Amino acid sequence: MKTKNITVITIAFAISAMTHTAHAQDAAEPAEKPAAENAEAPTIEKGSLTSVISDSVTFSILNKALKASGFDTTLGAAGAFTVFAPTDEAFMKLKEGTLDKLMLPQNKEKLRTLLLYHVVSGKVMAADLKDGEVMTMNGEKFNVDAEGDGEIEINEAKVSSPNVAATNGVMHSVGQVLVPSSLDEFANLED
Repeated sequence: MKTKNITVITIAFAISAMTHTAHAQDAAEPAEKPAAENAEAPTIEKGSLTSVISDSVTFSILNKALKASGFDTTLGAAGAFTVFAPTDEAFMKLKEGTLDKLMLPQNKEKLRTLLLYHVVSGKVMAADLKDGEVMTMNGEKFNVDAEGDGEIEINEAKVSSPNVAATNGVMHSVGQVLVPSSLDEFANLED
């Protein structure tokens, strides 16, 4: 009989301990997580323009700029885009201090305007580029000079490494940063 009572007391104690532990966990955790924690981070499709850019050492500055502007999620999603991607060397040709200022949070919209000027809606292969003006995603046009020998210039910036395929479009490297007239040579960047 004593053994039966000890077993009952042990089980009762174990149940009491489990109940206490469960209540302590409930008190430690909020009933519902805040909305910011519940929101899922945007996903970047594997093989998208964003992932192609981020996987290349040649475009590390462009990759940072895309993240700083939030435009990486757009180029990482489904769709069809053509990116005229400035290389790191192209970004280094900007006037000293310009790149640092562009990356500041207070210049995010100007950075976004600059990046959108490098993107055309739809998938445009190098062979499809013809002489003339092309509307960019920032609403401004750039000039295309397509020579018969396959050499292409965008606003006098030479296109190299054309037709780099991605799941959501194509990328062409350019040797300089394309600056839209709306940014007026970056005259009004905030410090």
